[in-house]
Amino acid sequence: MTNDAAPAASAAPAASVVVPTYARPERLARCLGALADLEGVALEVVVVDDGSPEPAEAVCAGFQDRLDVRCIRQANTGPAGARNRGARAARGRWLAFTDDDCLPERDWLARLVQRLEAAPDALVGGRIVNALSSDVFAGAAQDIVSAAYEHGAAGGGFDYFTSNNIACAREAFEAVGGFDEGFPLAAGEDRDFGLRFGASGRPLAYEPGAVVRHEHAMTLAGFWRQQRGYGRGAYRLRAQARASGEGRVPFESARFYARVFTYPFRDGGPRPLSRAALIALSQLAVTAGYVGEAQTRARSR
Repeated sequence: MTNDAAPAASAAPAASVVVPTYARPERLARCLGALADLEGVALEVVVVDDGSPEPAEAVCAGFQDRLDVRCIRQANTGPAGARNRGARAARGRWLAFTDDDCLPERDWLARLVQRLEAAPDALVGGRIVNALSSDVFAGAAQDIVSAAYEHGAAGGGFDYFTSNNIACAREAFEAVGGFDEGFPLAAGEDRDFGLRFGASGRPLAYEPGAVVRHEHAMTLAGFWRQQRGYGRGAYRLRAQARASGEGRVPFESARFYARVFTYPFRDGGPRPLSRAALIALSQLAVTAGYVGEAQTRARSR
């Protein structure tokens, strides 16, 4: 269970679900339980333990009777490297990605695959729902993503999807080079992947029926760290684009930000004023991360 080799005697599945994990055994167990209940597609699950203090192999072993699951353990490289490792080990034609704190709904993979069969070159992104309705910090973090997807679906277009709910053909993943492991955090690597995918001439397609419920509990300090990390990732993304000669990564429009700030009042969820205040705070955190990363890089020159 701990190496990349697949069982020689087993038939290749239609799809492989790659799950990076780090030090969240309880969440991983819930995720695997949801994956075991998926319907409609022959699948395997490739869990990549990204150097957890306690190996995740025992958690995966508990699902061997319900799920075709392998656990690959590696030294910590970050989520981009973990996803790439899982993709290399996967056997399916289609690669789907989710995270250890996500609970895909029963038809999640079937809907992604159905969309890919109609458009094999596409990167398909599904819908993410905050599963912790009482957690205002998790709610605000999800509001930002949901508003961005709403903007894309309303005509703004999509240039990326968050990496906890995407799928594409193995050939397309390999052709664009997978995730850039120069992004050490869960911040910016998904947008970089989406931008490169689109720049290759391949479409990005939104499938709102492919739903995962996201269970990412947060405190105020955790929310600040997450959003500050996104700012750091945004700077890395823009600096990398300039260095490679790919040009500038565009900033979002005023209409986009209007959607983001008003989203809590439109979605019918709890505590809209608190969530809107946190979205405003997130912009300060993103700016702090962006400036901090710029200063760090300037000092290292």
